[in-house]
Amino acid sequence: MNDSSLRPCPICDGLGRRLIHRQRFMDGPMGNGYNVVVCTKCGAGFADGIPSQADLDRYYAEQSKYTYDHADGAESSWDLKRFEATVGQIAHYFKSPNARILDIGCATGGLLSVFKKSGFENVMGVDPSPACAEAAGRLYGVNVLVSTLSQLTDWEERFDLILMLGVLEHLREVKDAVRVASRLLTQGGHIYCAVPDVEGFASCANAPYQQFSIEHVNFFSISSLERLMSECGMAKAHSWIWSVEWREDVFEPIVSGLFEPRATPTLPLFDERTEPAFDRYLACSREGDRKIQTVIDSLRRSQEPILVWGAGTLARRLLATTSFAEANITGFVDSNPHLQGQVLSHRPILGPGQIVGRKESILICSVSFAKEIAGEIRNQHGFQNRVISLSDK
Repeated sequence: MNDSSLRPCPICDGLGRRLIHRQRFMDGPMGNGYNVVVCTKCGAGFADGIPSQADLDRYYAEQSKYTYDHADGAESSWDLKRFEATVGQIAHYFKSPNARILDIGCATGGLLSVFKKSGFENVMGVDPSPACAEAAGRLYGVNVLVSTLSQLTDWEERFDLILMLGVLEHLREVKDAVRVASRLLTQGGHIYCAVPDVEGFASCANAPYQQFSIEHVNFFSISSLERLMSECGMAKAHSWIWSVEWREDVFEPIVSGLFEPRATPTLPLFDERTEPAFDRYLACSREGDRKIQTVIDSLRRSQEPILVWGAGTLARRLLATTSFAEANITGFVDSNPHLQGQVLSHRPILGPGQIVGRKESILICSVSFAKEIAGEIRNQHGFQNRVISLSDK
C-alpha cells in the first residue's frame, strides 16, 4: 500500500518538491502509481507516494524477479559482461587478493563470481531473497546471507569493499542504507555504488517511461549521488559516467562511484542536471508512446485474441494509461513464477508451460527483453504462434 504521507527528499530530507510527472500503473508493488518530483532544496529527483521500506523489503524477499528462474538462477551473458566491466573499473584499487568484498543486493551472485575469477576469493553476498541465496551457492559457490539492509545494523563482520549495484534506486530509506553499509567497512574501506543515470535516460532507447518503473523510486545524476554519499559522511574517490549494453541494442545509462569515509566531506552544489534531464526524457517518452498507441489501437479494433507476454512495468502502465485493456487479451504470460497465478486486469497471469497448444497471437510487452523473449518463445518453448511486437506498424 502506498504511504500517503509526504516523503522527505531521500538525498537532503527537504520537504519542498515540484511535480514533474504522474506515473500510473494497474496494481503492482507501487499500487496505482506515484508522483515523480524534484526537490526544491537540492534538485534531486525521486518518487513520492510510495510504500514503506518494510513493504518494499517484503516485495523483494517474496516476489523478486532477480531469481532468474527461467534460467535456473543463472544470469545472462549480457549481465556477465556488465559485471566484467564493473570489476575492470575498480579491481585495481584493491590489489590484494585477500580483500574482503561484500555485495549488498547480490541477486544470484553473478558479480561476485566475476570477482572470484579475477582472483578475489574472499567474497560474500547479502540479499533478501532465499531463492537468490540458494542459486548463488549452487551456481558459484558464493555464500549469501538472507537479510535486508535494516537487519544488518548490529552485524559485526567488516569488509574492505562493499558493492551496491542497482540497489539505491530501489530503496525508500536510502540514507539509512548507506549508513548501515558504511558501518560495515574496515578502516580504509570503500563503497562502490552504481545506479541508472538520469542524464542518459532520453538517449538510451527503451520503452517509454520505463525508467519510472514499478521498482525504481530514486533517480540519480552524478550530483545527487555524490550529495547522498556526502550527507552520509562519504567522499568520492572516483566516479564514472558510462553506459552498458543491457540487452542487444538496448543500453542503460550508468553513474557509478567509489566512496570512502571522511570526517567532513564537501556537499556538492544544487543539482541542476536532473530536472532538465527529466524534461528531455518525458518528451522522448511521449513520442515513443504515440508509436505504441498505433499498435494498441490496431489490436483494439481488430479484437484479435492475444496473449500478452510480460506482466511488468510496461504492461501495467499501458493498462492504466491507454485503451490496452480493451484489446482482446485472453491472458498474460510471465516467466517470473511469483507472478504466475495472479490476476491482472481480470486476466490470469500464466507460466509459459500453461499456454502449450494455445493458438492466440503473442504480443511481446517489452522492449529491453523483446529479442530475448522472442528467442524463448521460438527456441526454448517451440511455440509457433504469431508474434507481435510493440514496434510493429
